[in-house]
Amino acid sequence: MVPHPAMEIFDPPSPKRQKTEEETTCYDGRPEDFDSDECTDEEMQLFDQELDRIGGGFEIDFKKFRYCFGWRSLDLDDSTMVDEPEINRDFIATLANLALTKYNADRGTSLELGKILIANYHPSCAVTFYISFQVNDPSDGNQTKPFRAVVRYFPGDIEVVSCNPKN
Repeated sequence: MVPHPAMEIFDPPSPKRQKTEEETTCYDGRPEDFDSDECTDEEMQLFDQELDRIGGGFEIDFKKFRYCFGWRSLDLDDSTMVDEPEINRDFIATLANLALTKYNADRGTSLELGKILIANYHPSCAVTFYISFQVNDPSDGNQTKPFRAVVRYFPGDIEVVSCNPKN
């Protein structure tokens, strides 16, 4: 799977569907009409508290914030990170499978990827993906269990930072 060229230059996602008024539209982490002088220390602290509360960049409620500090939610059914006909969900499933393969090898398990639930990302020198997904556990009656992975995508390199059950 070849990532879309936008992965390397961090272009804002193309608006392929109409966004509702309730959705926060963040470009480079900022709503289009955001004045940088308006970001207060209190807002930065609230965002940090949200990250602490949810255990990292997973499942951020972007609607709570006027300024997203570079964090973005990934539309899994769009193709902003990949070339069509693939969709972002395909790319994120590949990253989650890499993380789960490492987890299985490290722990001697045989968990299988189930459903991708949500993916957020934060661009810097790499793009760091925070992926929430479900796994199936064949050793436990094929029960579904929630998992999370952090995967960094560097052009030409992928690094699994972590992969663990959701607490």
